[in-house]
Amino acid sequence: MAKPKSKVAAAKPGQNAAAASARYRQFVEAYIANGRNATEAAKAAGYSERTAYSQGARLLKNVEVQSLLFAREDSLAQKHALTSDVVIKSLAQVIHFDPRRLFDGEGNLKRIVDLDDDAAAVLTSVKTVQIGSPDAPVFIKELKWEAKSTAREQAMKHLGLFEKDNRQRVEFLTDDQLDERIAKLLGKA
Repeated sequence: MAKPKSKVAAAKPGQNAAAASARYRQFVEAYIANGRNATEAAKAAGYSERTAYSQGARLLKNVEVQSLLFAREDSLAQKHALTSDVVIKSLAQVIHFDPRRLFDGEGNLKRIVDLDDDAAAVLTSVKTVQIGSPDAPVFIKELKWEAKSTAREQAMKHLGLFEKDNRQRVEFLTDDQLDERIAKLLGKA
């Protein structure tokens, strides 16, 4: 005798609240992990390749997804002590970094463990290269640190300085007008 079919079908992803919530969590985790790419996050959460772009955009507008995203990012920020103070401090460390702090009074490179926290924080790479013969090797240490120009640009964006500069009016002068202004500034007009 045939077994009677169950009236409760297996839930497909997204067909009930629990499945939808699980998919939202998958989307949020993938979205954070992949650098905030909604299309790729939608694919990782099980949405089809064909609809992933529109699903990703839709999910970012979903109130439950927004809430999950905010909570997860807040949790990660607290876990890793990532606050605006920490970010601004790291920018300041790069901007104020002086390479002379890497050397002792005799001009010798300090050991990594002897560097102060600010100097150590800006280093991105330390490489030792051996040149010369194996009998008389010469070791060269190559140090790289964060770019000040990038840190300055990020700090300026944070402080809103670009917005101010973008509103400044640019005035183009002819050569004669420029010569006249220079002469006036030099007191020759």
